[in-house]
Parts: sequence; structure tokens; C-alpha cells
Amino acid sequence: MENIIEARDLSFEINGKQILDSIYMFIKKGEFISIIGPNGAGKTTLVKCLNKNLDYKGKVFVKGKDLHSYSFKEKAQIVAAVPQEYNLPFNFKVVDIVGMGRNPYRKRFAGSDKSESTIVNMALRQTNTFEFKDRYYNSLSGGEKQRVVTARALAQEPEVLFLDEITSNLDIHNQLEVLELIRRVNREEGMTVVSIIHDLNLASRFSDRILLLIDGKIEIFDKPSAVINESVLSKAYKMEMIIRENRILDFSEVVPLRVKTENEKKNINIHVVSGGGTGEYILEKLYSMKYDLTCGVLSMGDSDVDICNSLKIDYVCEKPFSQFSEESIKRNKDFIENADMVLLTDVPFGRINISNLEMLSEIENKPVIILANKYRDHIDGYAQNIIENMKMRKNVHFVEKYTEIYETIKDVTTF
Repeated sequence: MENIIEARDLSFEINGKQILDSIYMFIKKGEFISIIGPNGAGKTTLVKCLNKNLDYKGKVFVKGKDLHSYSFKEKAQIVAAVPQEYNLPFNFKVVDIVGMGRNPYRKRFAGSDKSESTIVNMALRQTNTFEFKDRYYNSLSGGEKQRVVTARALAQEPEVLFLDEITSNLDIHNQLEVLELIRRVNREEGMTVVSIIHDLNLASRFSDRILLLIDGKIEIFDKPSAVINESVLSKAYKMEMIIRENRILDFSEVVPLRVKTENEKKNINIHVVSGGGTGEYILEKLYSMKYDLTCGVLSMGDSDVDICNSLKIDYVCEKPFSQFSEESIKRNKDFIENADMVLLTDVPFGRINISNLEMLSEIENKPVIILANKYRDHIDGYAQNIIENMKMRKNVHFVEKYTEIYETIKDVTTF
């Protein structure tokens, strides 16, 4: 696949401040590229340089030809742009705005012809704006306006489409509608798309490759699975996050947890006994509340294991459907011994994982919080009997709902 855009040693500065610093990059024909990065990273400046809207240093090539060698009309027949906002001094009809996309092809003093009308109508239909083509632009909603401006760009019949944060002022419905539209044109017509986007999950979902820009330099430019990675994103975004696979839509998604700060650690260690996905939400919540956590004993393949791996929580793990080994039991007891308190989720108990409950029954010198579950016993009352005996102890606290866990932790914390 040929390179449709290439930048070599691309730099830009203003008032002595370096905005872009020695950018080397290429974009292949037909790719959907997303540009991400924190505010002030240089994203919009990069797109403006690639579109020859700024006086940059270095070289930009479009279709193998130096961008500066194109006339305005020649460039406009190859490249179109959809801005974040599009304001007009006069209130034109929608059909007239979309028709402006044909200006690069019109000869001076010549009117439009039938073929241009066909192209405009096709752009209107592609963007679901044909039904209000005779309405005035300023009477439209934000999402409708964005689709009209997109239609104008499509009427330009470009080979490259630049998008500058076009979803930032739209609700989730309109975000998806606009991006699905552009993705469809990208796939069906081979139009190259270069999009600045703040929503990391939308970037991950729709892109072939993602470019992460930090302080005017490319940190990484790779497929989404390589970029949507905590070790990569943490360089740009000062937040703690979970990266997990969206199995329905088949992309890596980011779950933001909290902004990173230096002095909020509670220095309280909680050992969580869970399994079967019962710890997912609880582990995420406690982690976001800045408790130190351990977990176990879990089974390989358990979604609780995935959460522990994402959050870098130490845990003990065994093969599925296997009795706990002495080594796992010892390591789990060490975690319990080093914890300030222990939390039991509403995990059910059978003969395989009953050792987890037996280890809890031995705790005497620290608080134990138990989330109730009247259906948790699957071994003829043995697990329930252990729990009933634990109810007699002062340091054991029973809660009925998830929301009660966190208040109970605060109540029993005396450290």
C-alpha cells in the first residue's frame, strides 16, 4: 500500500516556542488514523501543517509530491478538512453549504452542472442530511451541523479527510453516528482519514493506527493494541486506568479510575477473597479509593485475575478445578497475615475453593468484612456453618450490600 502522506523532519514553532519537533511519519492510502495526546501536545498544529495551513519547517509530501508545489485548487481536490466548529457570517441553506465542496472543481464564472448536483445529493444522502437540505444551517442542532459540514467535505471528493476533534461537542449518539459514517466511507471508498480525537475508546475502536503525540514529539505510532496500553498511555495522561478487551466490539478499551496524585495513599492493606468475577467491581472501587490490595486464591481464567493483572494487584492463583496446593495456601496466608483487614465478597463456595473460607475462619487478630450471600453454600451446609460460627466473633462484620462495604471499612479502620 502506497504512502499518501509523508512528513520528514517536520517542525513548527511560534514566538520562540517549539510546538512540533522533528516529526517523521507516513500514512498509507486508505488508513484510518487517530491522533491522540494531552492538551497542548501539538495535535491540531500537526494536522494544520499536514494540510499546509501553517508555515512549517521540514517537508510534507502528499501522493509523493511536495505539499508546497500544489496550488490551492490542486490541494483542495485531494485534501478536505472537517473542523471542530464551523460558523458562517451568513445563514446559508444546507444544500448550498454542501455545494461549496465543489468549488475546487469549478471554473471561474461557471455555474454548477448536473454531475455536481448528483455528487452533492450523494453526499447529503451519505450523511443523512438530505431530508433537511432546504433548511437553514443555523436552525440545525450541533449533531446536524456536524453532519452537514462532513457532507460538504465529502462533496469535495477528497482522497484524504482531516478531522479536528469533530466529536468533542457532540453527545454519544451523534459521536457514533458521525464516526460510523466516516468509517464506512473510509472502508467502502478507500478515503484516508486522519482524525484528532480525545476519546481514547473511540480512537481504539475506529482506527487502523493511533499516533500518540507528547510535547510535540511522536511517542508511538502503531496499531491500537500497542498504543492502548497502560505503560504507554501513562506517559501522556496522569491517571490510573484499567485496560480491558471489549469482547463484543473487539477492541481494547480504557476505564479511567482516578487522577494520579502523590499524597493520597491510605497505607491500609486489604486482602480480598473473591472469585468468579465477584471481586471485579470491588477491587476497582477499593483501588480507586487508594487502598493497598492483595487477592486470592483465584482460578486461572477468572475475570478477577484480569482485574488484578490490570491494576497490578498481587494475588495467588491456581489451575481451574484444582485443589489448592500447599504453596498457594501458604502464600495466601502470608497475604492475610500482612493485611490490615480481610474482605470476603459474595463468592460461592464448593469443595475446590473451600480452603479460602477455612483460612478466614482462623483469623483472630484483625477485622473481617463479609458480604452476605444466602446462596453461597454448595457443600451441604459446611460453608454456611463456618460463616455462622464466624458471626460470633466481634471482629467479623457482615454487610448486605456492596455500598455498605466501603463505609464499614472506614468504620473499622483505626490505623
